[in-house]
Amino acid sequence: MRSTPMMSDSALILAHQSGDVSAFSTLMERHRDPVMGFLVNRVGEDAEDLFQETWSRVGSNLHSYNEVGSFRAWVFQIARRLVIDHHRRKSARITLVLPAEATIPSSIDHQQPFSNVAASDISNAFNDALATMATPTAEVVRLRLVEGQSFKAIAAHQGVPMNTALGRMHRGLKLIRATLETRGLIEPEGSS
Repeated sequence: MRSTPMMSDSALILAHQSGDVSAFSTLMERHRDPVMGFLVNRVGEDAEDLFQETWSRVGSNLHSYNEVGSFRAWVFQIARRLVIDHHRRKSARITLVLPAEATIPSSIDHQQPFSNVAASDISNAFNDALATMATPTAEVVRLRLVEGQSFKAIAAHQGVPMNTALGRMHRGLKLIRATLETRGLIEPEGSS
């Protein structure tokens, strides 16, 4: 069965499940503008990455889709969860803004994180954590945090699905956090 733009979402899903490779592309294009609009309003410049991740998850879970609600509502539910995860990750991001040889002035309120910590200590901990990571994980962390590449570009560079790149990033951030905690540079998670 060959998909056409006039087919319903349900018919396109059946066509996709029957092996029609163009059916999924048709579904994605049909829902592109509303999903992208939703993502742009919530994550700005990261919308394209989340759009790709949304459709990656849709493709991975299409076999389990049941027609209790509309297909579009199901896609938006996936996108909404990714937005929530995105904001959680973003608030947990470690950003190095000072050169390694700089120190933070002691006049800064001592209640602030890193108030007595030299940027070089943080940089050294970051580099040591990278050295303990598996090479693919370290590469994802470096490409994302140091070079600022999108997850889409990182996944393409590594030749892996975006979920794999995201998983590597998650593991890398956990190792960085553990290294910073071990060295007393940040408070252990949940110890406020």
